[in-house]
Amino acid sequence: MTDRKPLLSKNEQDYDEIHGISMGSRAVNPSVLQHNVVILPIDENNNSNNNNNSNNNNNNNNNNNNNNNNNNNNNNNNTYQGSTTTTTTSIADKNKKRKKDKIPSLYIAEKEQPITFDDFGITEDTNPLEVKHQIQNHMFGFKPFKSKLTKRRVEERSPEVQSLYSDEQKDINSNSISNTIGNVVYCIIFGLPLSILYVICSIVLCLTYFGLPYGKLFWRLKGFVFWPFGKYLQLSTTNSLFGQDEERVPISSGRRRAQSIAQRKLTLYNYIGAFVYYLFIAPFVIISETIVLTLAWMLVVSIPTAKNHTKLLTHLITNPLKLRVEDYPRADCQILLYPVEAFNRFYYKYTVNGMNVVLVNLLPFVIISLVFGFFLEHKINPIVIFICCLLSTIPLSYYNGMAIASLSAQTSFAIGALINASFGSIIELILYVVSISGAQEEVARSALTGALLGSMLLIPGLSMVIGGLKHKEQRFNPTLMGVNTILLMIAVVAAFAPTLFYKIYGSFGFSCTSCVQQPTNVTVDGVTMIANGTNTLMDCGKCTIVSSDLDEDPIYTHKARTLMYICSGILPLTYFIGLLFTLKTHTHILHAPEKKRPESTTDASSTTHETKEKSIEYEWSKVQCIIVLLACTTMFALVSEKLVDTIDPVVSALGLTHEFLGVTILGIIPSAAEYLNAVQFAIHNNMPLALEIGASAAVQITLFQMPVLVFICAVYNHLSSAGSFTLIFPLMDFFAIFFGVMVMNLVFSNGRTNYFIGSTLVIIYLVIVFCFYFTPVA
Repeated sequence: MTDRKPLLSKNEQDYDEIHGISMGSRAVNPSVLQHNVVILPIDENNNSNNNNNSNNNNNNNNNNNNNNNNNNNNNNNNTYQGSTTTTTTSIADKNKKRKKDKIPSLYIAEKEQPITFDDFGITEDTNPLEVKHQIQNHMFGFKPFKSKLTKRRVEERSPEVQSLYSDEQKDINSNSISNTIGNVVYCIIFGLPLSILYVICSIVLCLTYFGLPYGKLFWRLKGFVFWPFGKYLQLSTTNSLFGQDEERVPISSGRRRAQSIAQRKLTLYNYIGAFVYYLFIAPFVIISETIVLTLAWMLVVSIPTAKNHTKLLTHLITNPLKLRVEDYPRADCQILLYPVEAFNRFYYKYTVNGMNVVLVNLLPFVIISLVFGFFLEHKINPIVIFICCLLSTIPLSYYNGMAIASLSAQTSFAIGALINASFGSIIELILYVVSISGAQEEVARSALTGALLGSMLLIPGLSMVIGGLKHKEQRFNPTLMGVNTILLMIAVVAAFAPTLFYKIYGSFGFSCTSCVQQPTNVTVDGVTMIANGTNTLMDCGKCTIVSSDLDEDPIYTHKARTLMYICSGILPLTYFIGLLFTLKTHTHILHAPEKKRPESTTDASSTTHETKEKSIEYEWSKVQCIIVLLACTTMFALVSEKLVDTIDPVVSALGLTHEFLGVTILGIIPSAAEYLNAVQFAIHNNMPLALEIGASAAVQITLFQMPVLVFICAVYNHLSSAGSFTLIFPLMDFFAIFFGVMVMNLVFSNGRTNYFIGSTLVIIYLVIVFCFYFTPVA
């Protein structure tokens, strides 16, 4: 019997091995008809003969490869007829193995894995309010916020942070290098001036004779305020005269009787001494101690010094004569202070009513800026008022964000989205509206451009740099960023479509300077032209192409302005479509499915859940959140008024342009809360939320803030472009935003970040900012 050639070539066999295609599947699968597989007809006689030949060949000559190939083909035909089942089983096993090793196709869509609570960093111990807060951080229309919304127990924090809130005096290693240097710095800055003041007060009180007990007290305290470390400040629990030491004076019955008589005789003496102390000495002590503890508290790391002097000042006012300073604790005294350190670097984590102490320390600048702006405007330098207004903007924006996040978590998702849409942009909108009403519409437009650039480049860049320095590489899921990136592209196209339209079809003209009329004959191209009253020549030194007044240009009044209002109406509609997508139709994307639990544990779990909800203690209640929102809105409206009034003096004093001031300072400072939250998320290796902050801020600017400003100006200025905000941006702003969006989409499509990628974003931002710095003044 002649040998048959294989049905498939070597390349086709390799293809089958890779893709797990069997001979039978080739015969029936239309997708592989291109291989021209021919199915031979089956001959029963030949099959039986071939089967006998195969048995003989297997028994007599196993080394004949050609016969083996023919026999295998014939065996396959026999299994097709049902005569052999062993070969069928072996082929099925091989097919299963090939399917397991099958290389996936690039054109086959993989099934999406549902998002779980683990993706959000949510555990079983997380309380329901924080669970809702974490989900809202990933939802469109909600600004991500880092801080906790519920009160945390001190026991849940690190030992270093626990020591910040503990009033117990712990004898830590006071001989360490950091403590020694800090204590010496305290002695130079605070201790030496206070000790000199206490010596002066002691001498003055002793000279009055009536203030002798108080003079002795200050003489003992001078050493304590100079070097309080390792000493006990104690409060006597017994009554004493003139600060006498009861532990060293034995008390007998006669002695006790003598003291009672002396006490009655010297009552007037005590009143006169107290009068002298509280009238002449206490005011200086209060002022000096207040200055010391205020400066120490504002430095943050020296808050231990502020706490010590606060307690010392309290007892110097209430019961000064009971204070004792010793190197050891006494049985008849209560220990008030045992200072061992003047500085502690962990106090940057200290919080007051749920807010970081650094932000709390910036709140006094709100009052300072209002006092300087409304009452001392002509006596204080405008630059000082401008700086105070900027510093007051930072805590107001952060408190506003904290109130929005807390109120959103305590309400439904729809109400939370409405609160974020309205109050989430209130700080920026107030600044822009006040700027436009103050004839600073150019500053408002450049501030919007700066806010967009910061959201797309600076916030992600700083997050990647700081996060990359702590973590070598950080990753995120690019699909989770899809909603905001797509909406941002739509928003940029719609927001800058009027600009592109007007730059193409708008009316432009020449603006010439240094033009001089030529009174003599002028030769041009060999032709002599005579200048007379009707035919004159103008020699202009410089001519530039400028756009005409928008209200006088028919292209703007009849076409571009209508297009601007149409785009301004479409942008908020896109925003609400995004809310509908995440809150109503596709809620499963960001809502992890609940795990099925046995019926026996359902009652127990529900009871535990109810117990957790009852035990939750909110950092801020709903009423407190509403009060904070209203207070921040009112305060910033007043502060922004004085901030806008100082723009012109600051620009002229510093030699800057209005565009550069708006792009940099006024575009970044009102969004300080976003920058702080993004950096905190990056430090804690939560890069998805760090990037989400910038994307959501950019989307809210383009989809909500810009249209609102356009319609406010349309109502306020009766459709006039003079003194209004329009969507006709300069080309520099257009190209800056366009390249910013391109770079942002490239970074978001990568899925991984490091400090190198972040540094490139920061560099691109700085290059664009320097371009605005050198932009000539129109």
